[in-house]
Amino acid sequence: MKPEACKIWPFKVLSEPKYGEPNQAEFDYMGHKLYVYADNMCSGLRYGTPTWDFRYRTIREFTELALGIRQVQYKTTRPVTIGLNQWGRKLFP
Repeated sequence: MKPEACKIWPFKVLSEPKYGEPNQAEFDYMGHKLYVYADNMCSGLRYGTPTWDFRYRTIREFTELALGIRQVQYKTTRPVTIGLNQWGRKLFP
């Protein structure tokens, strides 16, 4: 069973490459280089070539959450049926 934190936040978004493979970890967010790494403490992650949607929508959402630009999760959280509105789950009340 995955730890709860891994279900919600299985990635590390950094301003500098820290864990190697900077070319693969690099994500350009509005002209700023960020480095996104899968948290190796999270079991059950599938590694491989990401889909276009994951690369350009899901990773973008993770970076916006990490930078504090976004507070509501849409693509980066598991489905929750109780108390969830149609626009996503609010990250910070």
